Amino acid sequence: MIAGTHAEKCRYPFKKIGDGFYFITRETTTADRAFALCLRRGAYLANFETLEEAMLMKYELQQMHKGISFYIGGRNINRYVPGGDWKWIRYGKMIKMKYKAFGSGQPDGSNSNSQDCMLFYSGDKHSIHDGSCIHYLHGYICEK
Repeated sequence: MIAGTHAEKCRYPFKKIGDGFYFITRETTTADRAFALCLRRGAYLANFETLEEAMLMKYELQQMHKGISFYIGGRNINRYVPGGDWKWIRYGKMIKMKYKAFGSGQPDGSNSNSQDCMLFYSGDKHSIHDGSCIHYLHGYICEK
């Protein structure tokens, strides 16, 4: 099999959603550990470069009815900037976000209240929020 083919990317436990291939797990962990666990699977914490991708995933999570939030691959690299300086992290490289689809009132982290990781937050119908990177409260989504 040729590396990177459709069949290889979409093998269980990955699932095709829109044009992407995702592994969604309710296993709770920190954002850094989720990053490492995705790498072990040959993937990265999911990046949503278009509004369409983000909305398809939001719909998928809402259909799961699990009441859990999920870490994704967005990171704030400068909390001194109002609203933060958010980048997608893919295989250790920072990628500029073309858009930000945060939920109402988000992001709300600050230098004194660091919330430098991005997640689909279940308490707001899986809208994108900023959140703490160190809590063992969230699942995560990997992408290939």
